[in-house]
Amino acid sequence: MPDIPIADALLSALLNRDEAALSTIETHRAAECASIRTVVCTDNPGAVDLDLGLSVFSNDYVTSFFEGPRAFFLSAGTSVQAHLTGGRSNVLIDFSLSFDSNFAEKIRAVIAGENIQKADRDRVIELLMLKARNRRVQFDVVPFLIENVRLARDDPSNKRPLNTLIAFRMLDHVDWDAFRDAPDRLAFDVPSQDLKVMLRPEAENYLVELHASKLITHQEAKSAGTQALLLRFARLWHEERKKDKKRILRELLRFSIHKLGAIQLTEIRLIWSGMTSNQGSPFFGPIIGRSHEMLKEIRGMAWDMTLLRVMEQIATVSQVGSFFIPYFVSLDRRWRHLLRLNPVRLMLIDDARQHVLFARADELEFQRALEECTQAELQSEMTPEKIEIRRRSAQAIDLDTMQQLVVDEERHWL
Repeated sequence: MPDIPIADALLSALLNRDEAALSTIETHRAAECASIRTVVCTDNPGAVDLDLGLSVFSNDYVTSFFEGPRAFFLSAGTSVQAHLTGGRSNVLIDFSLSFDSNFAEKIRAVIAGENIQKADRDRVIELLMLKARNRRVQFDVVPFLIENVRLARDDPSNKRPLNTLIAFRMLDHVDWDAFRDAPDRLAFDVPSQDLKVMLRPEAENYLVELHASKLITHQEAKSAGTQALLLRFARLWHEERKKDKKRILRELLRFSIHKLGAIQLTEIRLIWSGMTSNQGSPFFGPIIGRSHEMLKEIRGMAWDMTLLRVMEQIATVSQVGSFFIPYFVSLDRRWRHLLRLNPVRLMLIDDARQHVLFARADELEFQRALEECTQAELQSEMTPEKIEIRRRSAQAIDLDTMQQLVVDEERHWL
């Protein structure tokens, strides 16, 4: 027991509803739990409503990171408060809406006053109205910039990241009361052309810093690794007429360990849900249906999964023990469907170890499938020492190595 990180021990006990294990943790490892923050989704009416009064759940293009509809937020601080007050505590909650690059581009076009399709404009207006009704709504620019900056680096004439960033910065100068009453136009506290000129230098400097940041290269490397994983999945899926899903899962685990150097658990979890869901998963249609543009589609799918990883990181953000709730805004129906198949039901964050674990829908069944796949030849790879080595490897992932894996996997289809 002591060899297992406390977050892992807690997750296992909670998933399996193992009262004996929880009792052992309480008796012998309570001090380690002081650094743990937990979000537990529930139907309990006494929990925090994840809609936060924003009506985001009624917006088809906004997807919550957590399953909801409500959640308990637990930490050492909330536990002490509950003990002192007889069961009630206050919790600091922050939240933001992140965008894929396509929706961000629609917002830019509306702010710039460009003519776009009425359906797209109506979607943007509906989204902006969330902020008009509640000024606490924050728009997170980092996810779509991660995707766009790499494109601008390859093509310096591409001003899309700069123009989109300026547009989002312009939202800080909107008269939201006027917009709420008349959403047909955006009124700024400075003439829009002057505002663009005023905001441009700061936006340019921010993008220069982002270009030089290791964040972009790291996310690119992770995306390339995911691309290689999806290509290997496609290869395994089409190797045999009769699909052995457990074998595919085992081979993806082996590929992750021996080629990627780390198990991409979130991505494998999404693939598993796509293979086993009774609803099916349109997101994996280009692979399962072997689209003639499958290689191109897989690259885009890998970036979508990378943005989900960014949201996982956002969800762990904390200020003085606070909690963060991310929402994702996308026009991609297939991606929204996959996210809603795999909402996070339980999140455990160990702030002392900077370690986070997620349990998604049907997590126990997935964990049992993983255990079955690793009981044989992969069991030797599941020691705490090797798991820790892979965690460090994931933090130091190399872009060139991952890109070479993509080349090797694509060669199978060329």
